[in-house]
Amino acid sequence: MSTDFHDGMIVPAKKVHGRYPLIATSLGHFLNDGMVFLVPVIIDLIAATHDINPTLITTALVLFYVTTAISANLFGRLIDRRHLQSWGMIIGIVILSIGMLFFALALDHVFVSTFVIISSMVTGFGASFYHPTGTAILQSYYKGNKLGRYLGVNGSAGSLGRAMYPSLLILVSILLVSNSSSAAFFGTLGVVISIVMLLFMRNYIAEERNARSDPRKETNRSIKSNESTSTRKSTITAGIILLAIVSLVRNLAFFGIVSWIPEYFTFVRGLGASIGLGTMMTLMFSGGIVGQLLFGLLVERYNKKMILILTTVFSVLFMFVYLFTTGIISIFALALFGFFNFSGFPIFMSMISDYVPRGSTTVSNAIVWNLGGTAGQAIAPLIIGIYIAGKYSRLPIAFETMLILGLLSVLIIFALPRPPKVSKAPLFS
Repeated sequence: MSTDFHDGMIVPAKKVHGRYPLIATSLGHFLNDGMVFLVPVIIDLIAATHDINPTLITTALVLFYVTTAISANLFGRLIDRRHLQSWGMIIGIVILSIGMLFFALALDHVFVSTFVIISSMVTGFGASFYHPTGTAILQSYYKGNKLGRYLGVNGSAGSLGRAMYPSLLILVSILLVSNSSSAAFFGTLGVVISIVMLLFMRNYIAEERNARSDPRKETNRSIKSNESTSTRKSTITAGIILLAIVSLVRNLAFFGIVSWIPEYFTFVRGLGASIGLGTMMTLMFSGGIVGQLLFGLLVERYNKKMILILTTVFSVLFMFVYLFTTGIISIFALALFGFFNFSGFPIFMSMISDYVPRGSTTVSNAIVWNLGGTAGQAIAPLIIGIYIAGKYSRLPIAFETMLILGLLSVLIIFALPRPPKVSKAPLFS
């Protein structure tokens, strides 16, 4: 097995295991996003069936997103330095799956409030690993102008998980005659598939191990020590900082809505804890399956900044249409909101690759996606929870306010500096 070690990253020999990294990371993205977006749905089911206070819902959502935002940034530099991307990705999925098993206990009336809090923190910790580690693997393995399409395929797998899991949760609950058994099923499934991922990644893991013991690393240890400050500076560039702010504000707006939309469906639109709830969640998330593939291709050819602006503006527009309409128009608007909103993964991650050297991608991914994006997700449920003050009837006005904030993020996107690595054709010529 041949392994190249360049700029602190593994440059694997593709002939050894072909597209296995894409398959494994796509499985990881499917599991990660499927379980992550089950968390608000499970919490809504607990609220609907256990009569818990909205304050506990707010606390659980905030703890989930805060834990996710903080954890990856604490471990990102260690993962980069020790070349543990594959293990980090797989261990994260296992921890996330264990969190699902804890949610099963809460659904089964076992110390409900206690296990809601514990489950939220455990799942948040597990969810923090996938995006920085899985993306770093793709960025090191599928480098070059075709990176966007691989990120698009990978992101589409994540969207497929988001789309399928809410409806599957309800269907499995019906088949197994309990919500708790359904949550336990998905937790167990996550552990089993993580073993499959380990098999797919075994050669890449061996390459990571070789990189850790590469004699060239020992020879250059003092040089790398002297370069650590320089590497940190190259990681935290003006582009990365602004991109993290964009991610924060954008997620503050849109995921504030997404985190509370199960309650909106249940208590405002009157769907209750039914198959209709899962169907509407699936409809919203399904748009990202096609969207991520499409935008993954577009970022290879056109200006990424303009693509990010357009997806943000159209996300705002179609959610406004959904809130103010009913019937078939509202259904189409919700699907189009999902198409534009849940297509950010290949756009953000390909922009990160333009702003930083490949050896710093796990840290940079964590800064933008976790510290920026997930911090927005953490703050948003708290803001909406405080605003509605236990009254679900206030959710529509809260959503409208968050959408205005989404438009403000467009102004920050315009301020992003020109990436030093690549130039793209204008989206409109």
